[in-house]
Amino acid sequence: MGLTTEGRAPGPVRYRLVCDRGGCTKRVSFDLVIAEPPPDRETDFFGHLLHEARQAVGYVEELGWMCVEEGQSYWCPDCSGAAGR
Repeated sequence: MGLTTEGRAPGPVRYRLVCDRGGCTKRVSFDLVIAEPPPDRETDFFGHLLHEARQAVGYVEELGWMCVEEGQSYWCPDCSGAAGR
């Protein structure tokens, strides 16, 4: 999986994105401040785990990265452009 995070909401979270397409070495990191805390772990376990990742979806798309394999992998703009050709 190409997306990792450091930090917890609410507050600043650092994201590191690595292209998962074989042979590509592109990487990017960015910070977002997330105001909302994650849902309660006991009532929404997956929502709690994925809270920070979900907050970054729009920004990742703006950067031109593509999520493939149902969110398990990320491709950089160069590789995602090649996939569309």
